[in-house]
Amino acid sequence: MYKYLLSCISLLLLFSCENESNTYKVGGSWMDGQSKITMIDTLTIKMSTIMMDSVVTSGRKAMMVGNIKDQTFGQVSSSSLFELTPESYTLSSPANAIFDSIVMYLTNTDFYYGDTLKAVKFNIHPLSDRIRLNNGYLYNKSNFNYSANSIGSAEFYSKPQTDSSYVKIHLDQSYGQALFNTLKNNDVNNQEYFLNFFKGLAVVPSSDNNTMLRFGINSSYWVQINKKTKERVSNIVRMYYHSKSQNGTEDVKYTLDLNPSTTYQYNKVKSDFTGSDLADLTPKNSIPSQNLGNKTYLMAGIGVYTKVEIPYLKSLKNLYENYKIIDATLWVSPVSGYYSGSFYNPSPLYYYVGDKLNKIVKNYTTDGETEATIGLSNGGEFQSDHGYNFPLRTYVTEILSESTNSNYNTLIYASSSVDVLSGKAVLGDQKNKTNPAKLKVYILGY
Repeated sequence: MYKYLLSCISLLLLFSCENESNTYKVGGSWMDGQSKITMIDTLTIKMSTIMMDSVVTSGRKAMMVGNIKDQTFGQVSSSSLFELTPESYTLSSPANAIFDSIVMYLTNTDFYYGDTLKAVKFNIHPLSDRIRLNNGYLYNKSNFNYSANSIGSAEFYSKPQTDSSYVKIHLDQSYGQALFNTLKNNDVNNQEYFLNFFKGLAVVPSSDNNTMLRFGINSSYWVQINKKTKERVSNIVRMYYHSKSQNGTEDVKYTLDLNPSTTYQYNKVKSDFTGSDLADLTPKNSIPSQNLGNKTYLMAGIGVYTKVEIPYLKSLKNLYENYKIIDATLWVSPVSGYYSGSFYNPSPLYYYVGDKLNKIVKNYTTDGETEATIGLSNGGEFQSDHGYNFPLRTYVTEILSESTNSNYNTLIYASSSVDVLSGKAVLGDQKNKTNPAKLKVYILGY
């Protein structure tokens, strides 16, 4: 009886390892006979850290300003350059108008890197070059000159997500007066002409900062201007002026806002890997994961990405005469010691198909148009449960259906375009001891 029961249990276990069905649809017909779903998790994954020549930092509606320095990515600094667009090219009561002051407001509520206990220092410089687009974009290495002379500075303690998170920077009276006179004299009636006089501004961090802050463009917040007054403030340059009332006894106060452009604005990001883990990384020299302790790196604003290759993917075609890819996923996890909600692991991530030269060929989409994004899964109890799970069924199916070998068999991960710079992650490769990458392909053979 004991042997009989053991035999029955063995048979049940055997059948549980295979899925047999007559109901899987392949192509346009239903299969007759048996089919089998197999999960393959032994394909080789090659991972490396690569660097792009340049990356787009315009159109993100975000100013990134500051410096950070660490062992992982070395020294990174970012300045923000932008045009200003007046809300009006004329003044109220221009004949009697008198200039008072000009102020820049920057509001940071949702993001920071680094040491917020140390004072942050910014300087404002007028641009001496017009900002010109390059095929519709501006890049982290785009270079437009600004005056060496600062027209305003600020030293403050960053307080993200508070009413005191805004920065008020008084600009030089001479700069404001010149701007005021230009508008008062009706010398300007359109943006193109205005840019002949005022090409824009650059917000530049002091070299001894160790904080990176993000200021949203076209975002406005209620901030505590003083003990009694809250005011809705966005990231603007605001000019204050007044004129006398008709009875000549009271001042009538006015403001004119100049808004940073969302098109002609970008973040000029510089990096220096000297003495860091990525000291040997250049656009022409990628670093295999095994040379970095079975890790890869990612930081969007400086063009550092993780590349994933599946060199033997087409060997799956040899498993069955007929097959269908049911599902395919790639799991990558932040390495132990590099997990932090404030400094590492952006969410979401975008991911792309790339070629052998590390050029992005196309992005993944959810509906043919919308870029697919993957959020950071952190529902598990342990850090090893946190990671990104990338759907690859469409990619695997396309590669297997090709009649010839394609150059497009790599994947490139890039951080959220909205975050500009905050895409900072260190990921484990397939052989990482604590946080290994895992590729799973579910294939239906018949």
